[in-house]
Amino acid sequence: MSNILVTKRNGNKEGIDLDKIHKVVFYACEGINGVSPSQVEMKSNLHFYNGITSEDIQETLIKSASELIDEDTPNYQWVAGRLIVYHLRKMVYGQFEPPHLKDIIVKNIDEGFYTQDLLDQFNDDEINEMNDYIKHDRDENFTYAAMEQWRGKYLVQNRVTGIIKETPQVAYMLIAATLFNSYPKETRMRWIKDYYDAVSNFDIS
Repeated sequence: MSNILVTKRNGNKEGIDLDKIHKVVFYACEGINGVSPSQVEMKSNLHFYNGITSEDIQETLIKSASELIDEDTPNYQWVAGRLIVYHLRKMVYGQFEPPHLKDIIVKNIDEGFYTQDLLDQFNDDEINEMNDYIKHDRDENFTYAAMEQWRGKYLVQNRVTGIIKETPQVAYMLIAATLFNSYPKETRMRWIKDYYDAVSNFDIS
């Protein structure tokens, strides 16, 4: 296992980092009853091979956790969901911590996935306020099935390459901003925050 070479995003090959895999799996299992990081790891080891890509390692971990979901161990649905969250953030942002909301908006405008309206309708102070209000850890409340729906259907992405350009909490916030952009500037941030909380806490669907 330790002799396996991993193909990185830049094409370079490095030895598999087992400590990193442990950390990711433990993150996905933390605080969830009735799940075992070692079970996920043992199941995933069967699918690792020399030259495997970083992306395929993440997909292997997701698949391994999802295959452990059954009537006796239903909570693996949350583990698999968190593993998708981790994979998405690395794909979209190149890191686990999402960047500032304005950086996401500007990048996606430049690449043709968002429209300029977002920057025309909201000033920097308002975008900073939205950025500070986003609760990215709410993405961890989605099950495996829900996260598969998000990345398969709802998130903005390049439909040719499959590269996704945002994560669920960013989508929720920008949907709220778009819905209430024509409201009076004195009150619209309250409406945006209230709607964001309602949808991201599953109060409305």
